[in-house]
Formats: sequence, structure tokens, C-alpha cells
Amino acid sequence: MEKKKKKKNPKSRLMLKIEDLEHVAEEKQCLQIQACSRKLTAIKDVLARRHMKVAFFGRTSNGKSTVINAMLRERVLPSGIGHTTNCFLSVEGTDGEHAYLTTEDSEESKSIEVSHKELGWPGQKLGFVLSTDVTSELDSWIDKFCLDADVFVLVANSESTIMNTEKHFFHKVNERISKPNIFILNNRWDASVLEPEYLEDVRKQHMDRCVSFLVEELKVVDLNKAPDRIFFVSAKEVLSARIHRAQGMPETGGALAEGFQERLMEFQSFERTFEVRMCSNCGDWLQDNRCLTMRLKTMKIKRSFMENEA
Repeated sequence: MEKKKKKKNPKSRLMLKIEDLEHVAEEKQCLQIQACSRKLTAIKDVLARRHMKVAFFGRTSNGKSTVINAMLRERVLPSGIGHTTNCFLSVEGTDGEHAYLTTEDSEESKSIEVSHKELGWPGQKLGFVLSTDVTSELDSWIDKFCLDADVFVLVANSESTIMNTEKHFFHKVNERISKPNIFILNNRWDASVLEPEYLEDVRKQHMDRCVSFLVEELKVVDLNKAPDRIFFVSAKEVLSARIHRAQGMPETGGALAEGFQERLMEFQSFERTFEVRMCSNCGDWLQDNRCLTMRLKTMKIKRSFMENEA
């Protein structure tokens, strides 16, 4: 008499099928892989570049061009009252003796409005990218001009506070780059001398809001290190003083407000800290993104295992 075949328990078969599904990538995991891949591409572009790159951002007339001019110690970029810069500008070092202007599609100077212009300036080792206000093209501009920046500098107006449009830009950057290096310059701090009785209170208010933005909103720096990324300066004063000095005149030869030396020292402190961050940036990129690389590798292994099982 033949033995009856033992029927498999339907419940056990169901459990086996559920176990097989453990290695199937969910939609959330696919999105994580895509996000990690984009960030790693940005890291690769940064490490492959042969010079350092800094992106400046801020609202109209906050002093972005003046900050860059003060760092270059010359009036290189147009600056002044009103909307003087209406496109992305890059200042890059050249080996030649003469400065030149190019646009996206050619090396010839053009008078038409474009979204990006490049200015070659003799002797500079850094590349500066100057961005305009938030527009409908913000996402594509970030992808095209800012993703491979080593450092980002927010130039804010100390007579007001950080605006939501400025925050929006850095939230977009933070989505695409793993822990971007960000500095905040509260420019036009010379206006604070007009109301000395409120100076410390206003400074504390700006400091608290900037720290909260970097630490709690963006999560790009620890609480104890955040104040080292925030500075109160007057780029216009610094530029004027440096031009006077280059001409052999006293730094205080112009009409400078009380407390100029303190603001000058703070700008110099920003430059020193900025330089240190630029020099150590490659090491930080590698250290901060080691876990990102490992996580992406693990996800790809799981995906490969799933495909092999299929």
C-alpha cells in the first residue's frame, strides 16, 4: 500500500513566501539609493576639481559683491544701491596677467542678459560663485553651478534678519549635498552704532537665530561649533580700508563709523576661519561621507542579492 504524500501546510508556504519578500527593495529604499547616488556624484565632482569653489548667496543689496571685492581687495564685481547683479557670476583664478569676461556659450564679452557669467582674474586660487535671489529656476541653478562648491556663504542684512527665501536656498542645497560647509555673514553691522543701547541685544538675537538655523533646521554643524560660522561685519568698510591701504593711505582715511577696528578684526577672523575650512575641506568630505558610501554599498548588495534570487 502506497504511502500518502504528506501535504505541505499552506501556512508554512505562506511564511516562506513572506521571507522571500524580505530582500525586495521597497520604494523608500529606492529613493534612499537615488539620494545617496546624487550626493556621491557631488562628492566625486568636488574631489576631481583642481581648485576650490565658494558660493555666495543672499538677497538683493545685502552686499554679496562687496564681500567678494573686500576679500579680493579690489573692486572687481559691480556693486552699489539697487539690483546691480542679475545673474550667476563666477570669479576664477587664471595664470595670465589680464582679466577677462566670458559667458556660458562663448569666451566673448556680451551685453545681453544671461544666467551665468565667468570672470577670469589673475592670481586668484579660489573660484567664487555669486548667486542672485530665489527664482523659479533655483533648483536647476543649484544643480548647475553650486553642487560642487566647497563652501557656501550666506550674506545676510544685519538691519533685518534671515529671510525665508534665504533659508529656502540652503534647504535646497542641504537636500542635494551631505552636510555643506556654511558660513553666515551679518553684513552692514556698522549700522548698529546708530543705536548703541540695543547693540548687544540685536547681536544676540541674530546669533540665536543663525545658530538655530544651522543646528536645528539644517543640522549641518554641532551647537558648540555653530557660533564659529557666524560673523558680524561691514564689507563696505573693509573694502574701503583695504583700497586706501593699497594706495598708501591710512586705513581709517574714509568716513568710517565708530567700532571699525572691531568689525575689521571680525572680517579678518572670518577670512582665517574660512581659509582653515577650505584647507581641511577634502578630509571632512571623506570623513563625513564614509557612512553614506557604506550605506549605498549595502543597499546595492541587497538589490544584487534580490536580482540573483529572482
